[in-house]
Amino acid sequence: MSMEETDPAMVERRILALNIQRQKQIVADTDKLLKLARELNEEVAQANTGTLTPDELHKVAEIEKLARSVRQRMTDAAGEVPAMLPLPPPVLYPTH
Repeated sequence: MSMEETDPAMVERRILALNIQRQKQIVADTDKLLKLARELNEEVAQANTGTLTPDELHKVAEIEKLARSVRQRMTDAAGEVPAMLPLPPPVLYPTH
């Protein structure tokens, strides 16, 4: 094992970097998912035929693939959440 693999600070920085990269990919995939869904919605609304074209079916398949990918990435964090990240403050609600 190398020094980098056993140094807790290096391991923590690597985990943090992997989670940041994962988060960026989730955002990119979500943006693409939203774009495709909007395009498909507009195409279906304009055509109003009750059937989907091959291009629309391709978009449906791509939407499903992206949705599964985003869901999987959201559940797959790299390692544990580093202890150095502060937790958000608790939300206090009025008790009227």
